[in-house]
Amino acid sequence: MKSGDGFYRLIYEYYEARIRCGFYVCGDRLPSIQKICGIFRMAPATVRAGLRILEKNGYIKMDARKAALVVYKAESADFRRNAAAYFVPRREGIRDLIQAQRLLIEPLLQAGMRRLSRAEWEVLLQGLSDPSPGSVSMPVQLYILALKALNNGLIINCYWEVIRYIRYPYLTNWEERQRPALDLPGTSRDEIIDLLQRELERITAVAAGQLYAFMEQAAAEYHMENVRPVHFQCNIYSRRPQLRYTLASRLIREMIDQTYPAGSYLPSLPQLAGTYGVGVNTVRRTLELLSRLGLVRSHHGKGTLVCAQPGEIDLGSPELRDSFRLYRESLQFLVLTIRPVARCALESAAPEAAAELKQRLSCLKEEERCLCLERVLDFIGVQCPSMFVRECYGMVRQLTAWGYPLELQRQKTGADSGGGTALAPAKLLAQRLEEGSAEGFAEECERFLRQEEARYIR
Repeated sequence: MKSGDGFYRLIYEYYEARIRCGFYVCGDRLPSIQKICGIFRMAPATVRAGLRILEKNGYIKMDARKAALVVYKAESADFRRNAAAYFVPRREGIRDLIQAQRLLIEPLLQAGMRRLSRAEWEVLLQGLSDPSPGSVSMPVQLYILALKALNNGLIINCYWEVIRYIRYPYLTNWEERQRPALDLPGTSRDEIIDLLQRELERITAVAAGQLYAFMEQAAAEYHMENVRPVHFQCNIYSRRPQLRYTLASRLIREMIDQTYPAGSYLPSLPQLAGTYGVGVNTVRRTLELLSRLGLVRSHHGKGTLVCAQPGEIDLGSPELRDSFRLYRESLQFLVLTIRPVARCALESAAPEAAAELKQRLSCLKEEERCLCLERVLDFIGVQCPSMFVRECYGMVRQLTAWGYPLELQRQKTGADSGGGTALAPAKLLAQRLEEGSAEGFAEECERFLRQEEARYIR
C-alpha cells in the first residue's frame, strides 16, 4: 500500500504511455485541462499535478493560455522499443489479468451500470454515441462512469491499478483518432447494457489479440525472451501513513487466529520489529494505534497486553474513520465479486484442500465471524489460479481485519451478531462444502458477506 493521493499519477502515466508509444508526437497538443478533467472525472488540481510531472520529465511544455505541447522527440523505431520495454516483462501478468476479468472486473461493471442515475446514464450514452477527439477508449470510459456509481473509492482505486498495469486501454484507439459512434438502441437499459457488454468483449478480444501478438514478436525482436517478469501489484492510495496500518492489520489478523490470544502479552518492541522487518518506532506507533482501537493496553514494566475485554474505540480519530471506511468498502467489493471468485477457487482446489477448509470452518462458533471470513479469504488466496485475483483479494484481506475491533464492540454491548440465521455462517459454509457444490458454497459466501455488510452499513 502507498500513502498520498496518487491519482495524479494516472494522468501522468496515461499521457506518458501515449507519448512514448507514438499516439501523440512532437508538436501535437494534449487536450485542455478542462477536457482532461471531463475525461477522467478528476479535479483540475489533480490533472495539473500529473501534467507537471510530464513537463518535468521532458514530455510536454505547459502554457497558461494553451493546451500542453508535446516536446518529446522520437523515431518510429523508438516508439516500438518503448512499447516492448514496458509490455514484454508484463506479458504473463497481462494475460492472466485479462483472462480473470470475468471474476472481478465484469461483476463490478454490471453492478455499477445498474446503479447509474438517469443523469449519469444520459452522460454515458452521449459519450458513447458522440465520442470526441482525445477521449479515452470505450472500455475505460464505460468503467470510469459505471464504477463511480458504486460510490466506493477502493473499487475505483483497484480499477485504476489495473489500467496502470496493463496500459493497453491507453492505446486501443492508437490507429483511430476518433473511434466510431456506437449505434445504441433507444429501448430498455438492460438491452443497452447487454449491447455494451458485447461491444466491450469485442474490443477487449481485438485489443488483447493485437497486444499478445506484439509482445511475442517484440520479445524475439529485442531478445527479451528471458526478461525478468513484472507482476501486478494493487496499491491503495490514501493520505494515511501506510506502513503502520499494514502492520496493524497483520497484528489484528494474528489476534483473530489466536497467534496473540486475548489475555496474552505481545513480544517486546525489538522482537516485533525483528519479526516484521520494521523499525522500533513503527512498532511503537502501531501499538498506539491498536490501543486507540481498544485492542491492547500497555503496562509499564510488563509490556503490551492483548485485551480480554476491549476498550473504547477512538471514533473521533480521522485516521481510524478512514480505516473503517476502507473496511466498509472492502465488504462491498467482496459482496460484488465473491461468488465467481469463490466458485473458481473451489473448483480449482484439490479435494484435500476443500476438506481442510471444511474442517477449519466447522469448528468455529457463531461469534467467530471475523475468523470465518479470514479462513475463506485465506483459502481463496492459496487456491484461486489467478495471480491477479490473489493479489486483489490479498489487499482486501488486509482491510477486512478492521472489522475485528467492531465485532468485539458488538459483542461487548450485546448487539445482535446472529445475522438472522439458525446456524453460524461457518457451519453453513461447511455444510455446502460437505455437499460438494461449488455454486452452493459460492452462494453461501455471498449470503454471509451481505449479512456482514448489512451489520455495519446501516
